[in-house]
Amino acid sequence: MPRLMVDSTKIGAFVQSSPHPAWLATSRGHCTYANPALERLTGLKSDQIVREAWQNLLVEEDRAAATNSWQRSVASGTPYRTRVRVRGFDGSPATVELIALGHPVDGASQLWLFTALYIHSAAQQYPPLEAQLQATLNLIPAYTWYASASGGLTFLCERGCEYLGLPPDHPLRFGIDMGNVWDSHIPLLHPDDHEETRRVWSTCLRTGSAGEVSFRIRNAEGDYRWFLSRTEPLRADDGTLLYWIGVNLDIDDAKRAEEALNAAKEQLARASQIATGAQLSASIAHEIVQPLSALVANARAALNWLSGDDPNISQAKALIEIVLHDGMSIGNVVHEIRRLFKGQSPNKTTVQVNELIGQVLLVSGRELREKNIALSLQLDPTLPTIEADGVQIQQVLLNLIKNAMEAFPTGSVDHRYVQIRTSANHQDALVEVEDNGRGFADAEKIFEAFFTSKNEGFGIGLAISRSIAETHGGTLVAANRNSGGACFSLRLPFRSVANGPVESV
Repeated sequence: MPRLMVDSTKIGAFVQSSPHPAWLATSRGHCTYANPALERLTGLKSDQIVREAWQNLLVEEDRAAATNSWQRSVASGTPYRTRVRVRGFDGSPATVELIALGHPVDGASQLWLFTALYIHSAAQQYPPLEAQLQATLNLIPAYTWYASASGGLTFLCERGCEYLGLPPDHPLRFGIDMGNVWDSHIPLLHPDDHEETRRVWSTCLRTGSAGEVSFRIRNAEGDYRWFLSRTEPLRADDGTLLYWIGVNLDIDDAKRAEEALNAAKEQLARASQIATGAQLSASIAHEIVQPLSALVANARAALNWLSGDDPNISQAKALIEIVLHDGMSIGNVVHEIRRLFKGQSPNKTTVQVNELIGQVLLVSGRELREKNIALSLQLDPTLPTIEADGVQIQQVLLNLIKNAMEAFPTGSVDHRYVQIRTSANHQDALVEVEDNGRGFADAEKIFEAFFTSKNEGFGIGLAISRSIAETHGGTLVAANRNSGGACFSLRLPFRSVANGPVESV
């Protein structure tokens, strides 16, 4: 970074207000100004120090080494830093960390600002903690800093100073405590991060505990980058809080990658919702297309019975009653599917499972006969009633029977049959729907939404059926039979879970 042209008057004002002993000197080493802190340390007046070589402030044994190292800094234009002993006012030496920076003045000459830190004297003892902190923090490959016990930012590592574009003589470069308030660093952050950062930092100061917060910091070019800031308290052996040590990790690339990933996830979620909606619409249509086909076929047959020369009123009437029943069933199915996806509780009443099976067979019996599938019923006549939503349970039974009917590949089984059994134990009614078809490759995967092994359909019927069973406090499982085919087992409690089970009668 190029050296900035400075005003000697401004440098003098800075030296005057510094709480540490400081002075100004030419590149030849002659002092041009000394601040009050230096006067107190040495016991000399400013006019006694001015025009003297600054090396005369040191004990004689340290002058040669200090002069040689400083001349190298003058020749190379690099900052000067060394540990020396300054002659104290009472004759005892005070060990200081001496820092000096050269500043171009008036285009040609150079003015050096000396600051003596970490004074050791008989009157005032300061451990070399700050020097160790600064040296350590400058070596860490991150943006490090420390703040006073009250929270005011005091030191920022070289990497951090370069990021912010601080001038070479800025107090933060040297750990000079300027009495900054606890939130003096907030203006360096993005405005949207001020509130959260203040909250976290104030909590650390109030509780004396470590903290972590993410924020954006403006760099020298005016751009912002994301950082993860972690702060730890540094305490003395007696528990006294000395400093707050902080490390800011640059997470900007990871943050932007995360934002891009989240945006991609949102786009995928929207696309998935659209695709799911399309599949769901098609699935519901598939669930009712067969009952609608049967309804249309029965209505056409009834019309034929009435249109002949000798109308068969009784046959037409029977078919029309089936049409009415099918129409009401389809409406109920759509209504209950709608209730299911809205998350509404089942509309439970007292129902008889055997009667529900009989009603479902009125709808599916015709298709069983057309597909040449033999139906076997083994219904327990003593089966107690259950508390359930009759329409939803009918939908489950219809799905299980339809799945059994579709389990036979063309020409694969000569004798096709579907068997429906009911039984009970002391608390559940059991319905089993068995077939001698092809069985399942994965008896559990078939209950996943939109999974299907058939050429037609979208795999939602069994997923809905299991959901209905579980909503009623029951279960629905499937298994392959040893002799071929599959068996669905539907268990439903006699009473709702809230009322508790009752004994069968």
